Amino acid sequence: MLKSSCIKNESLQKAKAGEEEVYEFLNKTLQKIHFVNEELISVENFITAYHLCKEVDEKDTPFVALTLEMEAHLWTRDQELKEGLRRKGFDRFFDENEEKE
Repeated sequence: MLKSSCIKNESLQKAKAGEEEVYEFLNKTLQKIHFVNEELISVENFITAYHLCKEVDEKDTPFVALTLEMEAHLWTRDQELKEGLRRKGFDRFFDENEEKE
């Protein structure tokens, strides 16, 4: 609970809005998040993701596996991860800067 409290406090400090508006925004954002049970991701995609991530950051394996499973783009600001995955031929990244234009 400490982490969510820190996030709330940080959000309130950065926002040019009151606490009620921040809570409303967070609530709308959370309603758009879909949680996926890792058991629904194929073993094949987990193995592929593990081999892609193992020399960079194994903790990112589930995120890369989900990206593979959904045939989606990975959204990350972790440049080390991006470079490591690109060296192994993975180049499906969501570019948030491209979306703003």
